Amino acid sequence: MKLKKKLRDNQIILSIIALIVNIYFLVLGLFGVVLTDYSPDSLLSMADAFGPWIYWLLVIGGFLTVVFTWYLIDLHLKIKEFKELIDTESKSKFIKNIARIETLALHLGSEYEDKVIEKEDEYNINR
Repeated sequence: MKLKKKLRDNQIILSIIALIVNIYFLVLGLFGVVLTDYSPDSLLSMADAFGPWIYWLLVIGGFLTVVFTWYLIDLHLKIKEFKELIDTESKSKFIKNIARIETLALHLGSEYEDKVIEKEDEYNINR
């Protein structure tokens, strides 16, 4: 459970790192398979080191680049929605949206869960 919590709390940075690695694989695959005439020698030699696996690097790199890009966009939208819902001055609006706020906080990590607890304390909401 500790590992799962740490992964959830660091999901943004881990996703960015994974995205960068997969973009590198995608570029390496593109230059090794599609753009061989335009490839710099250094990229071509790295692509040659992968041999026939360079095709898999292209496919997997492209697919995971799309997946991690979508995941980061989804995280950004959830953070934006959370901030809009939590930054209300109305107690009734906060109580009305508490289920969605807690769902977002659980998905985003302990930092966001602490913000929900602070806001509940501010409005004297006991659960």
